[in-house]
Amino acid sequence: MKFSQSEIQPLWDEVARIIGDGVIQMRHRGEPLSADALIGHLERQLACATGVQRRILLGAAINMLKTDRRS
Repeated sequence: MKFSQSEIQPLWDEVARIIGDGVIQMRHRGEPLSADALIGHLERQLACATGVQRRILLGAAINMLKTDRRS
C-alpha cells in the first residue's frame, strides 16, 4: 500500500507535536532531558493510552526517536 506525501505529512506533523509536547512537559517538571528520558516518558504515556490512534502515534514517535539514535 502506497501513501502520498499529502496523506503522510499530517501524521508526521502529529508525531512531531507529540515529541514536542513531551519535551515541554519534561522541562516544565524540571526533569533532565535526554533521548532516553524522552523515550521513557513517551513509553509511559503509551502504557496509559487507550485510543488506537493515540497508541499508534505514540509508537511512531518512540520508534522515530530510537531510530534517530542508531543513525
